[in-house]
Amino acid sequence: MATFEDKPLFFVKREGRYQPISWRAAAGDVEAWALWLLSQEVRVGDRVLLLCENRPEWGIADLAIQSVGAWTVPVYPSLTVQDLTAIASDCQPIIGIASTMDQLRKLVEVRARIPSMKTLLLIEEGQAEGSPGVQHWSGALAQGRERSERLRDLLRERRRQQQPSETCTLIYTSGTTGEPKGVMLSHRNFLSNVEACRQVIPITPSDCHLSFLPLCHVFERMAGWYLMMRAGASIAYAESMETVPQNMLEVRPTIMLG
Repeated sequence: MATFEDKPLFFVKREGRYQPISWRAAAGDVEAWALWLLSQEVRVGDRVLLLCENRPEWGIADLAIQSVGAWTVPVYPSLTVQDLTAIASDCQPIIGIASTMDQLRKLVEVRARIPSMKTLLLIEEGQAEGSPGVQHWSGALAQGRERSERLRDLLRERRRQQQPSETCTLIYTSGTTGEPKGVMLSHRNFLSNVEACRQVIPITPSDCHLSFLPLCHVFERMAGWYLMMRAGASIAYAESMETVPQNMLEVRPTIMLG
């Protein structure tokens, strides 16, 4: 990471223009958020539900969750409360992350039926409707940065003990042929795919990828997130599927995946 620390890792459109987030800033947020997770007594193998559109916070949360040995459970933002309840009933997450107030309202309903999900986190700034156990992303980051050296030692130990064969995520099938099933994928599953891709696709640190396919699907997560990060490339997030042509003109990506 030291080679790229001042280079943009992410580009995200805010206030009408694409703004960079450096590798250094992203790494700081990953560590702060991982420390916050440890302060919530997240254990190895615990599940964290991620209900979020493509955006930098998705990747930061994903890496932080894995840093403490927990499993990321990414789900489509289009899912209904009924769909989310079925998934949460199966995997029993302890934390739910929502991108927007609309997504948070879904998780509030789910939490009423799933006792394991004690804490909810809202990424976008907004009123959390006075619901107990709801925190804001910015607040969690601030708390993480203030954590004790004991938790920093624990984070280093969690990272040191991780093995490639351990599960890092639980991805649910679409459910088109039956009830969705949670697929356990290991760190090695992703890393082997990434290294295989690097042998046939010449991606360099000077490249920029415009990400528009859903990160909750394994393809964009592996190729549009882990592969780009491994190669030192930058990632810009399209605002939506409809704005891809406009965003292409703004970002001028050298790589797109489809």
